[in-house]
Amino acid sequence: MAVVSYQRILDGASLSGKFAESLQATERWQVRVDSPTTTRLEILQTLASGGIVWGASHPEFPEIKAMEFTLDSEGREGMRWIFTVKYYIPKRAPKENGIPEDVWERSGGTATVPVFRDTSGVSITNAAGDPLEGLEREREEMTWSLVKCYETDQAFATAEYAYAGKVNSADWGAYGAKTWKCYLKSAKRASLSILDGDKDGDKLDYIEAHWEFRYDPDTWKCKPWDIGFSELVSSERKTVVGSDGRPVKQPVALNSNGTKKTAGSKPTVINNGDGVDIYETANFNTGFGTPVFIPT
Repeated sequence: MAVVSYQRILDGASLSGKFAESLQATERWQVRVDSPTTTRLEILQTLASGGIVWGASHPEFPEIKAMEFTLDSEGREGMRWIFTVKYYIPKRAPKENGIPEDVWERSGGTATVPVFRDTSGVSITNAAGDPLEGLEREREEMTWSLVKCYETDQAFATAEYAYAGKVNSADWGAYGAKTWKCYLKSAKRASLSILDGDKDGDKLDYIEAHWEFRYDPDTWKCKPWDIGFSELVSSERKTVVGSDGRPVKQPVALNSNGTKKTAGSKPTVINNGDGVDIYETANFNTGFGTPVFIPT
């Protein structure tokens, strides 16, 4: 029980196309076997060993790939079979390990966020220099979404621990460090049939994870005003008193060294305007590569 021969035939072969869509090609092979008891798995394995596998390039148009097939008996005697393969540009091609490649998607929108500074970076205060609380502005939202597959639970768990809830430690794509925050949206087990010339017909289980990355030009920092009811005097914490010698009833603006600013001075964000980091960082380039639609 074995395949005697197989050859590409023109009967039923076709090529079609439509503007702004992939070319669609159909190729057919006639397969001869030495016994009607030859299994379809044996036929499939023979063809796969000859290079007809998932993602194989079309013999004339290398950019379209083998993504679908059918195997049909020719006649009733079971000695001849027709193997039909459909080629097109896939939305997700298989990687070397057989699982689907990564897919990036970009989305946008608007969100309402607190505002403390004007477009020149100057603190927004009233005429007396008091910060105005509760102000909001509209901000353009940018989001990358990624569907990424993992071979094992361990590989997925390692990625989840390393990146979920963290911000990028280094430049990522066209954007600077600490401007993107990572979220794990969901993950599930998925399965596919292998056609690689080695384990043809076997089932391959993998984990399909959906990640999301959100952009913040303020680098995901906490930026409260540097104000208070106390100041540092000769390295000692002292209550700020007003001109009447009594403790102030409103917080006053402080210098970076902890002393109070001159009356009427506008406050600044703590740490000389830098604020404080409140999220851990990780190198997104290592775990996700560069977010691009068209790899170069």
